Amino acid sequence: MRPLERIDEISDLIKEIWNENPDMRYMQLLYTLQSSVSQKNMDVGKVEERVDKTYSRIGFDLFNIEDKEFKIFLENYLFEQRERNA
Repeated sequence: MRPLERIDEISDLIKEIWNENPDMRYMQLLYTLQSSVSQKNMDVGKVEERVDKTYSRIGFDLFNIEDKEFKIFLENYLFEQRERNA
């Protein structure tokens, strides 16, 4: 079984990031985090659907990213965000 403490650790990091961005809606925050984790990992999980010649839909399938990796990403994201806002 995966360690249960990871749930609170990841949730707490997301809460801290959200507190730094209180004007973001929750789903907007999650989409932004998904986009960022994908970009920092050579577009892992990026799914693009071409609707027509001028428009594409982009989503992210991050099903295979391990919680440990995601936690490290969140820690770095929060650190970088605080550095920018300092």
